[in-house]
Amino acid sequence: MAPTLYHVPRTISSPIVQILLELGVKDVHIETLTFAELKSPAHLARNPMGSSPAFTDEDNGIAIWESGAVLTYLLETYDTHHKFHPKQGTATPLERANFLHLQQYIIATVYPFLASLFLQTLKPEHEQDQGYISSAKEKWLTLLAPTLTGFLGGQPFFMGNAISSIDFLIAKPLNNAKSLDLLEQFPDLDALFMRVSCMPSFAIAYDMEERTKDCSGCTDCTECRSLVLLPN
Repeated sequence: MAPTLYHVPRTISSPIVQILLELGVKDVHIETLTFAELKSPAHLARNPMGSSPAFTDEDNGIAIWESGAVLTYLLETYDTHHKFHPKQGTATPLERANFLHLQQYIIATVYPFLASLFLQTLKPEHEQDQGYISSAKEKWLTLLAPTLTGFLGGQPFFMGNAISSIDFLIAKPLNNAKSLDLLEQFPDLDALFMRVSCMPSFAIAYDMEERTKDCSGCTDCTECRSLVLLPN
């Protein structure tokens, strides 16, 4: 059986799918699941946490589900030209340290924080914890978003002038922040999100209509759209 990435759109597996699409990877089968299927016996057998993503490669005995491990493994295996991640031994120690730090910070801190806040706002209003929502928004505005802006440092992308897997990864929580009207206050983060979300691969990975309307005012669309997925 071909290596398979099990994916639920609009979860943390979406940026991993987008990266595979941008790399033009054909060897990995992407199996799209519903949230209900995450708790099925078949999925629990490959990922006992009942979460997304999961990755299996039966020929090599691989079955992993932590998103950071899945992303790192796929980059090391399929991004052989180091388009989206720094090459150990070639990148400077600072570049590699910053890359690893940002990847972990997004997966372990930023993503679960914004996902929890977003899910809280989806509850019926009488069930929402308004105290939590208020304090979480304040923490985003005064700590998490300024910290990310500091890491970005006025550059177009987190690792400099070229897009990397970090930018695809941060687009998932920034999508939640955008939905909560918490992104416009941070124009550098907003601009980065627009660059990533304007790519046709974003619409595919997140199972949503292409962001044509939202991209109409984006001056970077010609630059940021994927060459892999644009028609010849």
